[in-house]
Amino acid sequence: MLYGFSPNLWSVWRRRSPIWFVGSFVTIFLLFVCVGILSSACVAQTQRCWITFRDRGSPSTTSLANPRMLGISDRALWRRSKVLPPERLVDELDLPLNQSYLDQLHSAGIVIRSSSRWFNAVSAELTASQQSSIANLPFVSTIKPVSVFFKRRPETTPAPLHQPLLKNISLAGIDYGQSLVQLTNIKVVDVHSRGVAGAGVVIGLLDDGFNQHAVHPALKNIKILAEYDFVQRDSNTSRAPGEYFDQGNHGAGTLSTIGGFENGSLVGVAFGASFILAKTEIDSSGTNADFRIEEDLYVEGLEWEERMGADVVSSSLGYNLFVDGPSYSYQEMNGVTATTSKAARIAARKGVLLVTAMGNEGNYRDAGTRSTGTMIAPADADSIISVGAVNADGYIAGFSSTGPTADGRVKPEVVAQGISVFTMYGEIGYKFANGTSFSTPLTAGVAALILSAHPSLTPMQVRDRLTSTAKALYGSASENSSHPNNFYGWGMVDALAAVGTLPVVPVPGSTPDQFVLHSNYPNPFNGSTTIIVEAPGEQQIDLAIYNLLGQRVRTIFRGKSQAGTSYFQWQNALNDVGVQVETGVYFCRLAASGSLQFQKILYIK
Repeated sequence: MLYGFSPNLWSVWRRRSPIWFVGSFVTIFLLFVCVGILSSACVAQTQRCWITFRDRGSPSTTSLANPRMLGISDRALWRRSKVLPPERLVDELDLPLNQSYLDQLHSAGIVIRSSSRWFNAVSAELTASQQSSIANLPFVSTIKPVSVFFKRRPETTPAPLHQPLLKNISLAGIDYGQSLVQLTNIKVVDVHSRGVAGAGVVIGLLDDGFNQHAVHPALKNIKILAEYDFVQRDSNTSRAPGEYFDQGNHGAGTLSTIGGFENGSLVGVAFGASFILAKTEIDSSGTNADFRIEEDLYVEGLEWEERMGADVVSSSLGYNLFVDGPSYSYQEMNGVTATTSKAARIAARKGVLLVTAMGNEGNYRDAGTRSTGTMIAPADADSIISVGAVNADGYIAGFSSTGPTADGRVKPEVVAQGISVFTMYGEIGYKFANGTSFSTPLTAGVAALILSAHPSLTPMQVRDRLTSTAKALYGSASENSSHPNNFYGWGMVDALAAVGTLPVVPVPGSTPDQFVLHSNYPNPFNGSTTIIVEAPGEQQIDLAIYNLLGQRVRTIFRGKSQAGTSYFQWQNALNDVGVQVETGVYFCRLAASGSLQFQKILYIK
């Protein structure tokens, strides 16, 4: 029996004439075509939208007093404490969305796709009638389209078997293989030789996934703190069944550029750092473009990595020309209009340094008038690092996007090699790739090296080090002959100059000319930590631990100091009554010679 037909009906069909038989099939075929067209029309009528709420309802003040309830890690609080006062480490932007509002949307048949605490909004696929109905809900403020951007896939070439002319081995005994050129150009090898490789720094990545990170020789030993797939909603950031064959390869390449390590093959800039991975981008096949980047997933991923404690976020994604939605005009590249640019600014205020790609949209908006300003969002945001691409000789790549922003700020901030960057590919392979997608993780890695050497620096201080120490680059055209300019920014990243002088390690037996409270080590710590004090002589001092409320938690030492260097222990993070303190941020305070010195401490159980 044919599926969907009864025997009696089939017998009737057999008795009909051939003409009727053919005609019937044509009719049925046309019917199916019409149904398909109607179905497509129905699908086309849906639009992914941001639904922004008017307020947060009646949030509990208890939540603000207990960051753990909000999913904010202690690592994030420690990082925030570098830029925010203790009473403002947590604010209303950290509050979850009002559950009653979400329940009412569910009752209206709305399937929520993603949510944003920072914007007090959710995204969802909406029909025209749904948009009209929920617009009248009293708690809904605005309904706007989610922008979707298609970008070109980066060009890649197979990696040659060897390059015998390279002197690959550094003073630190590391064989850089064919990644030597991209690291030497920005003086990373010199920093590695001084023992700085990113230890103690947490780097977040936003990309299309991270294939083979558990098995590839250059990736399998990377310390992954957390990973999440915002596309499939699970904790596996590799390619999922049914996804485009290349999904996750771009992100794996950027991850290897910043954090990979296989001696003799590829070494990442900050291979000693820890990583948080967010899959927020969808690969697809198409004529003009292959990456579908959706700003709602980007925002959600950035918020998550901030809460998880990322110090630096490397993002080789961006938004400019959109499909199925609005495009941002050049006039809107002002750092405050694009959704992702707004999110980047919030991340900066919470102590995260976002390092993002300028884009591969070419140098000129109009080649005839030589008008520049082709950047993608969030590269237009303030308080971040936007990265352009040059070749190994320092000449601007023809695809590298340019500034200025619409409000006149110079972009990019810096440039790094973005042509023939050596990256991993597949389960054991390598390739050379082009694009600001790869100059970006090189630069983000340098930011991590700076923080590894100087963990107390704020994002803006790291940004200032990157720009003020960059090697100035100029072009032949009048528009890029000044410094800084909108092709090269402040110039080529110089890791050695940006890291600068390493913190001075006290020399036992020496006598300083003033009191110095050094950062404790390890920091963050679990168990006990060592606090170092340098004293010019025997004087009365008070060394104590305080919490974020300014309350004394533990008196470490009170009495006369010894001249020279003294080492004190905070054993097992106990308070003055012998009870272990809670995980969190604390301050070590030294009172000596009528002055106070502080160092931040993060204790993690």
